[in-house]
Amino acid sequence: MTTYTAYFRTDAEFACHEVEADTPEQALDEMRKRSASDPSTLWFEPYDCGMPVNEIAIHDDDGNEVSVWRDEEVCLRLAGRALRDALMQAVVALNQAPNFSVPGLSTDSYRIATICDKAIALAKEGLA
Repeated sequence: MTTYTAYFRTDAEFACHEVEADTPEQALDEMRKRSASDPSTLWFEPYDCGMPVNEIAIHDDDGNEVSVWRDEEVCLRLAGRALRDALMQAVVALNQAPNFSVPGLSTDSYRIATICDKAIALAKEGLA
């Protein structure tokens, strides 16, 4: 068995934990199970540097959110599933249509579909 170090990262804290496993994939699976079943054993610590503000929400006296600002990372996180689903539909459409060139991109519809497929794979990577 090999000893691996797992790093757990949130927006505000991090934790490190060593795990013995035969493969990196087994180590990841074990650490995912541990973080889901007993996260208190991970001992999260704050980052040394100040954390950036990702969202500011203004609520009225009744507790209703009346104004909000989000940074780009939060906006992408919130839109992630919708973007993935839109890309999946775009790939189907691009692959069903006859191949056509896209002059501004110096590519064709099938190559665009391939680029979309790569983005979809990245989006699905964390959903295993």
